[in-house]
Amino acid sequence: MTSTHAFAFSSASAFAIADRPGSIALEHEGRVRFLLVSGKQDDGSWGVVGSLWMSDDAERGGFLVNPWALWVGSEIVRGYRSALARGWSPERIFEYWRTEVWRGSYSVDDEQTAGSIGLLSELVNAL
Repeated sequence: MTSTHAFAFSSASAFAIADRPGSIALEHEGRVRFLLVSGKQDDGSWGVVGSLWMSDDAERGGFLVNPWALWVGSEIVRGYRSALARGWSPERIFEYWRTEVWRGSYSVDDEQTAGSIGLLSELVNAL
C-alpha cells in the first residue's frame, strides 16, 4: 500500500493555503528525487513555485511550496491531493509532471536528487 505525508491547510475553505510541513516530516524522509516547478509567484513575478518530490523507493511523494508562491503552490498541492484521491500513486503523479510538455502556466526542470527532503525544503525556500 502506498503511503504519503498528509497535507494540511490553514482552514477548510476552498481558498485555504497549504501549511508548511513540520520538521518531523522533513527529517523523516531521506534521499529524494525532485522536479523544480516555476510559474507566476504571488507578487506576479516568474520564479520557482515549489518542488514535486518522490522518495527513492517511489512509495511517498508530495509538493513543497515556495513561500513566495503560496497561492499557486497550494493549488498544485490541491491537484496532487485530488490525484491521490482518484487512485493515482505518487510515482504516477511524479512521472506525469516529469514527462508532460508544459506551455504557458508552468515550466518544469529536469529531474534532480537531494540528500534529504529537509535539504530540498531549504532549497525551495531559498529560490
